[in-house]
Amino acid sequence: MRKTILIGFGITVALGVGFFAGRWSMRSSTGGPGANDGETPETTAVPETLRPVHDPYLDQTRARVKYLIEMLVSKNPAPKITGELDERDAIIEYSKEYNDSLQVPVYLALQQLLAEGEGAFDQLLAHTDDNRYSFTVKWTEQFYNRSVSDVCKSIVERNLRCCNPELHLITRGGPDPYPNLEPFGGSLAKWWQKNKKRGLAALQIESIDDTIAFMRHLDGRTAVPWHPEAERRPINEFNRLRDENVRILKAIRQYIVQTGKPYRPKILDGWPSEIIALPWTGRQMNEWIGK
Repeated sequence: MRKTILIGFGITVALGVGFFAGRWSMRSSTGGPGANDGETPETTAVPETLRPVHDPYLDQTRARVKYLIEMLVSKNPAPKITGELDERDAIIEYSKEYNDSLQVPVYLALQQLLAEGEGAFDQLLAHTDDNRYSFTVKWTEQFYNRSVSDVCKSIVERNLRCCNPELHLITRGGPDPYPNLEPFGGSLAKWWQKNKKRGLAALQIESIDDTIAFMRHLDGRTAVPWHPEAERRPINEFNRLRDENVRILKAIRQYIVQTGKPYRPKILDGWPSEIIALPWTGRQMNEWIGK
């Protein structure tokens, strides 16, 4: 009993430290992606000096990650979502037993697993077929209940495509999906087993370079709006946001190269996707975001 309490207390402390450390990590070194002065060098080949992060406490890490994955399981029943997911008449209903405060440990476990980086990938990708409810997401007029296995895979994907939540959403589509899983039968786990010796930092650089190349070729006159019902942005505004995206990408790239460390994504998804039914978000209903 005492051991269980100590483990739980240790995880709680680690979650708090990891969460707040991540919030401030980019305020040092480069001063944050948005602070790029425009002098970041053009993208080049992935530096050969980038290597996988060495973990001298591998057994402890594995034990911690296992515990955190279990914490992704919500103690709440999944909300009931009815109606077409891609229509505005979708309705979400919460049971009387649903307690928003019980979602806080789930959220903190998610934040810490994002911070664990490549050391957690093997366990996250091996955690398949766990359909237990974790949390609910609202994406414009759509609602989704996320399962534990779904969240585990998304954590790995977000670490690989670490910049996406910080970019302005200016068009639908994007560069060819990174990584290319076609040679691996669509399996991210198989791809990771082949590429993990290269290290997360090097893989993030590849993903960033793909996105920079895509952004540079975007034309506001022909690019489709980010949503079928969204209005086309004025050309000057579109080009400004596109150029700002490139600056953000180059600044994060520079941070990875200079520190030799992977970049830690701060959130799982960016606007217009949002985790809901938390004490600070409330239980959002179906209100169309016409932006």
